[in-house]
Amino acid sequence: MLTLQSPQRIKQFSVSLLLCLFCVLMASSSASAFQFGQVQTGSGFTIFGKISLPNGKPAARVKVYLEGSRGLARDTIADDEGQYEIRSLPAGRYRVRAVNPEAPEQMCDPTESDTNRAYSNRLQIDVFLKLPFPQEKQNFNPGAVNAEDTSIPKPARKAYEQALKLQKDKQPQEALAQLTQAIELYPTYVQALTERANLLMQQNRLPEAEADFAQALKINGRYAPAWRGIGYCQIQQKNFAAAVKNLENAFTLEPNMPMTLLLLGYGNLSLNRYEEARQCLREALRLDEKSAARAHVYLGEIFAHEQKFKEAAEEIHTYLKVNPQAADAAQLKDLETQWRGKAK
Repeated sequence: MLTLQSPQRIKQFSVSLLLCLFCVLMASSSASAFQFGQVQTGSGFTIFGKISLPNGKPAARVKVYLEGSRGLARDTIADDEGQYEIRSLPAGRYRVRAVNPEAPEQMCDPTESDTNRAYSNRLQIDVFLKLPFPQEKQNFNPGAVNAEDTSIPKPARKAYEQALKLQKDKQPQEALAQLTQAIELYPTYVQALTERANLLMQQNRLPEAEADFAQALKINGRYAPAWRGIGYCQIQQKNFAAAVKNLENAFTLEPNMPMTLLLLGYGNLSLNRYEEARQCLREALRLDEKSAARAHVYLGEIFAHEQKFKEAAEEIHTYLKVNPQAADAAQLKDLETQWRGKAK
């Protein structure tokens, strides 16, 4: 069992020529019937797309919600391949989001597009689910550069510092280019490798991110931010056993980081290790209740597992007091109501 005082590692796709010709002919005839996304037949638009899980796999059977700019609202269920389709829609701008009932902690930024961009009368809008940690992290940066470290060439250091500035200015692609330049100039630049991995992870490029974290750890095996980063990356990919092992390494090196404990609690909870999860989550809250507030949601899950629904509901209520504008606030309010009902 993991203890906060003495952490231990925990072991664990043919299409015939006729069909192709038919499609080409239909596309050619359609060109005269449509003019930059304007349907002439009156059949309306079809919005379709794919919902993906945080690990990039199809999100089967998730709920898909569509909202139009004029108040129109529709919903549907994605199929087993994460594909959805909503037909007979008027022209306009649309927003699509998804909810995974099997993993309510997953969330997404609504994806928008306009029927002016549609080919014929079909508009594709894909949605990517993600975990909430990046929006609630307190300090996930790879650490400051030691001003006395003369081994880092000045051009590499300058590129790294420029990348940090670009990130603050919300220019992630430009920041990514600067970090790559810094690494090319100085291949053992651990901070730059870790920061690039964080950016790649935020863009859902998880295998690339994990590779950068691993490279950083080859260079410096005692660099806690890289252990924490690779653990978080593995949580995104649902590789919880490996994530817990790596997060324990981060905890050993930096025992007072609330984010490490929050992630470690979530990883243990996902492995049904309820007591380990409870201990980590409570310690995260003790260290910094605001930055680790999501721990209340996971503690609520533990209480619900134990049939303690009153306590479970109170944990959700506490979290929503701290983060009333949380992206999944409506879902959590419903969950709180359900648990209060069971408590009665």
